[in-house]
Amino acid sequence: MNKDQLLHDYIITHSAELTEKWLKLRRKLRGRFYSEDQLSEEKKQLLIEQHTFTNTTIASALLEDPAVFQQNKEKWAAQVAKSRVEQDAQVHEVVEAIGNSRTVFWEAVTRFMDEHQDIVTSEDARRWNHLVNGSIDQLMTDFTEQYQILMISRLSSQQELISELSCPVILIADTIGTLPLIGAIDTERARVILETVPENCVAKRITNLVIDLSGVPIVDTMVAQQLYMLSKTLFLLGIRTVFSGIRPDVAQTSIQLGLDFSEYQTYGSLEQALASMGVTCIIEETKV
Repeated sequence: MNKDQLLHDYIITHSAELTEKWLKLRRKLRGRFYSEDQLSEEKKQLLIEQHTFTNTTIASALLEDPAVFQQNKEKWAAQVAKSRVEQDAQVHEVVEAIGNSRTVFWEAVTRFMDEHQDIVTSEDARRWNHLVNGSIDQLMTDFTEQYQILMISRLSSQQELISELSCPVILIADTIGTLPLIGAIDTERARVILETVPENCVAKRITNLVIDLSGVPIVDTMVAQQLYMLSKTLFLLGIRTVFSGIRPDVAQTSIQLGLDFSEYQTYGSLEQALASMGVTCIIEETKV
């Protein structure tokens, strides 16, 4: 008689009951994701399906083939982590919910042992305690690992979007555009500028671009080199580049650093730069 298989079958048979008990325990959870007052019917159904899979996954650790649990565990962690990230659940909420799953699952194991006292030994109880808790610990570890990977990916995408928005190419008139840079330019932002600005200029059919530096607090060697590379890249694309808004303090700092702006065509203000391109009337109209 395979007692592990009997326990596995018992858990699967009572899986719906375990899930119902787990749902009731969510009322004690901290945080908004599992709170009953914010639980739509759609989300409740999702939680029921996922917790059913939780029961199946933990129970599969009782089977003879360890590969079944391993496959279930990886699939479970990927599904649950993706779902929780998409719904902005806090990781501590999920960890606490997994703890409730442990409680409910072990209660079912205890009931099985009570109902089968004639065949279950103390050694079985110790082995199942180790097996069940070890399996749940693995689920929690895999979940947090997948959750972190997905969150880092999401944050990277958001940072990329923020970086792109921090270097917008604005079409002023026909083929004339501006790139107003505001704030410090670090290595990552410089990379994004080099990657996105030429592409945006081509997409908007810009042939004359004014890069306004009035909002850049510091122009160091790295920034100067990146601006030089950008202007050369744009030149190869047939785009004329000029610079405006280099403030006196920035100019003095640049001189002290030995930076050479002689290759750049520069103007004191964005207005002067645009005027050199024949858009003085547009500037005057925007002032009204």
